[in-house]
Amino acid sequence: YPADSFDFLGYCFRARLSRNRCGKYFVNFSPAIAPKARKSIYAEIRDWHIPRRSETSIRLLAQMINPVVRGWVEYYGAFYKSSLLFLVHLLDRLILKWVRRKYKKQGGNLKRAKRWIKRVKSRHPELFVHWSLLRAS
Repeated sequence: YPADSFDFLGYCFRARLSRNRCGKYFVNFSPAIAPKARKSIYAEIRDWHIPRRSETSIRLLAQMINPVVRGWVEYYGAFYKSSLLFLVHLLDRLILKWVRRKYKKQGGNLKRAKRWIKRVKSRHPELFVHWSLLRAS
């Protein structure tokens, strides 16, 4: 066939490797987030300027981000949730930059900033929607 994939409603349909109930792999024609949709998500997140919002608290940051991210996770994560891992890594990286800018004591040391985020994540795992995405998959 000339076309092995197509985009429709933000999904890219193409052949993907799947596993059946018995654990055997087979080729399945299934949807996942399309590259154009991924690019627009990247652009929108960049427009939020998360690292520059050092005047806001982490709770306000979560209130700003969560409704939009929840919508993306519910829409694009319906079929192939692991294709949204780019979103988790991107948001975690931006939150790390935000911590380093807001809290100068942690900002000087990358490990200290990562430990701070890990502590917040363990105390409040429901604070950001994308944190629960990792636990669910």
